[in-house]
Amino acid sequence: MTVRADVAELLRAGYGDRTIARQAGVTLGSVTRARAELGLPKARGGIKGAGSPEDLFWQRVKPVDGDHLEWTGHRNGKGTPTLHWKRDNYSAYRLAFQIRHGHEPKGYAFVTCEHEGCVAPGHIGDSAVTARPAHHRGAIGRKPNGTREEIVALLKEGLSDKQIGNRLRTNPKRVSKIRAEEQVPAVVPVALTFAEQWAMHTEPVDGGHVRWTGRFRGDSPAVTDAGRTISVRRAAFERLHGRPPVGPAAPGCGYGPCVRPEHLEDRAIRQRTNSLYDAIFRAEAA
Repeated sequence: MTVRADVAELLRAGYGDRTIARQAGVTLGSVTRARAELGLPKARGGIKGAGSPEDLFWQRVKPVDGDHLEWTGHRNGKGTPTLHWKRDNYSAYRLAFQIRHGHEPKGYAFVTCEHEGCVAPGHIGDSAVTARPAHHRGAIGRKPNGTREEIVALLKEGLSDKQIGNRLRTNPKRVSKIRAEEQVPAVVPVALTFAEQWAMHTEPVDGGHVRWTGRFRGDSPAVTDAGRTISVRRAAFERLHGRPPVGPAAPGCGYGPCVRPEHLEDRAIRQRTNSLYDAIFRAEAA
């Protein structure tokens, strides 16, 4: 039996058969047979916490056709896929290379396939090779300030002046001038939805909890939604229960940083829980 590379990598990363079948678009039986073929034990149940940057890497990828893995996590201002783990930022390219080869890349790490957004460990190379693939943006030794043709191409891809300036190491004002000359409309920034920000700035931890990795307002996790700053916990609570919380929404699970909606309680839930406890204890006392 030939095991698909993306299925094999997800199996080795410790994911369950059902999760892999859903993500890779294959049958549950084929995943089970692949696990047996590779001699891997059954996955541990429950939410898989990120015990290392490599663990978090596997939680931020999506298998697609051709053994590619698309990055679903955060990207920095230059478009590089990155992740945040224990106060440090990591390049997904460098992590993927290390997963595949067991050591840090020498110099730059870059994609060797032609699939846009791929971070599959087997598709990442480093500067130790003689030359980057021809399709790679850095393969032809671009001049530091870029060419007009390169700027026009990126304008037509929908990038902003600042994004193009960062990528080509040229002045955004120069990009803006070329945009006007080519009559390419300015990019209208699209604000991220709450769901998109939630996916970008949360990570599971041991015990079934969820930790917020985004910005805070004071001591409270916060996001900007519809032009205003809101509490992450209040928004998550309302989306789960279909109503705003009565008073503060706080974790009732015992894990202080938790933002998992199912673990949040408001005043009404706490009062109801306390009433149930009181009724139980009164019945036992009687």
